[in-house]
Amino acid sequence: MKRQEWTRRDLILALSLSVLTLLSRWPYRARMLYNWDAVQFALALKEYDVAKHQPHPPGYILYVAVGRLLNAFLHDPTLSYVILAMLASAAATFVVYFLAAALYDRLTAVTAASLLAVSPLFWFYGSVGLTYAGEALFACVVASLAYGALEGSERHLYLGAAALGLAGGMRQSVLLLLLPLWLGSAARGIRSPRKIGTAAGLLVLVVLAWFLPMIWLTGGLERYLVASNELYASVVKPTSVFGEDALQVALTQFRFLLESTAVGLGPLLLAFLALPFYVRRVGWEVREWFLLGWILPPVLVYTFVHFGQAGYVLTFLPALVILLARILLTTLEVAAQRLARPERRWGLVAAVVGVLIFANGAFFVSARPLPRDFDAPRQGLVGRLRDNASEWLWSRTAAALHEHEAVIGAYVNTIRAFYPPEETVVITELGNPRSYPWLRHAMFYLPEYPIYELRVGAVPRGYYAPQSAATIRLTPGERIALPLRVKRLVWFVDHWDPATPRPRGVEEIALPYGRWLYALPVGRRPVEYAGYTFLKAKEPRRIPRARS
Repeated sequence: MKRQEWTRRDLILALSLSVLTLLSRWPYRARMLYNWDAVQFALALKEYDVAKHQPHPPGYILYVAVGRLLNAFLHDPTLSYVILAMLASAAATFVVYFLAAALYDRLTAVTAASLLAVSPLFWFYGSVGLTYAGEALFACVVASLAYGALEGSERHLYLGAAALGLAGGMRQSVLLLLLPLWLGSAARGIRSPRKIGTAAGLLVLVVLAWFLPMIWLTGGLERYLVASNELYASVVKPTSVFGEDALQVALTQFRFLLESTAVGLGPLLLAFLALPFYVRRVGWEVREWFLLGWILPPVLVYTFVHFGQAGYVLTFLPALVILLARILLTTLEVAAQRLARPERRWGLVAAVVGVLIFANGAFFVSARPLPRDFDAPRQGLVGRLRDNASEWLWSRTAAALHEHEAVIGAYVNTIRAFYPPEETVVITELGNPRSYPWLRHAMFYLPEYPIYELRVGAVPRGYYAPQSAATIRLTPGERIALPLRVKRLVWFVDHWDPATPRPRGVEEIALPYGRWLYALPVGRRPVEYAGYTFLKAKEPRRIPRARS
């Protein structure tokens, strides 16, 4: 529908779907910080420093700024970021309604917004304190304004430039991934180099408005670039075609991308089967090319550069939902006509869409994560497929979130109940194939404990002690000095790596969901573990007082 055709009915429908989206997130919201990134955003509320990965590069300065505003009233970092995600997911549903209406019609708008609202992936990331629901919102806003520019609206051109610049401050990847869509729409719809150049200048000004303060808060451009390059070398390069075994990496990334997209779409994915029919009957017009221009850049980047977790899919998931909803409705309309009962079209549409909504919602609410056996890791192709399914398909549900928080709570509560902080050092591991790297959670939930993260495996030895570090860099070396009063080391890991011999005297405490807590008493003798030597500080020598 064109803008002048929008009515109060559309506003009521869009707001109703948006409110239902918001209300559906509240019962399943995260009560604890979900992952490594979420903890870094929470740490940034107290001290913003990209060099310390508070948050990690590229910075997310506007996201942290809005989080600080909320936290000033709520005094709860987890709740502050979760509310941001809830509001973003509700707003994204609202925007998708009007975008789908502008592209197609009201029925497509209601269908697309409803299916997006109950998408298991969209629901999950609308319930945890991460940036991905916000990424979906900004992608939808930028795409809506880009479509206005595609239709020749200069106002939408400039608003789109400003929105794209602000999106970069919330999550920098949106700026890069949506830039081709915005620029291509402007080039086709506006056809004025001067106006497009002016809009590009506005985009640059908006970006500089948040980029320069971010650099200043980080301590200068050099410090920011060093942190960014280190993150690229350790996280991005190994998952991109610029590293080793490029073809295998790309295929693996693409498989993860497809699995995550399947979770995001649910049964709506079957509408892809009707794509050839849709093209033959309706054609592939400007609207479909527009949606493809939204989808393709993120897919290429995630396949060949980096795909970190399933939430990345939310950059283009709304576009897929709109396109597949339109394909589904067209197919159902033709099916009703061929059944010689066109008057039952609405009943057929309501039944099919209702089943899809129920299936998506039921999966998120009721599906249980696959159990993980740390003592008998799966071997072979079938085992790897099950592990992948557990990581990328079954881990984005309400039950999986509840289990994840129960695991974190068990570690934190057990350590605090049995081991005083003045006598205990907490050990986390980077490189243990049978454990998540729990460093950031230990830092946030056990701030009174001295913590060491050890690099283990076939890598150069190094450790990170956040209590005395100015950056996130590991300290090279194998000798670690412990405070004099320390009586034990406690491992905050899911499971001991069987490739690493245990020191004599390690005690085990069984935790829920197959996890374990390991403790080792420390005496005067050095402790050898995984190539590291833990030494207690020597008592200061007492100088005898001279007799007068």
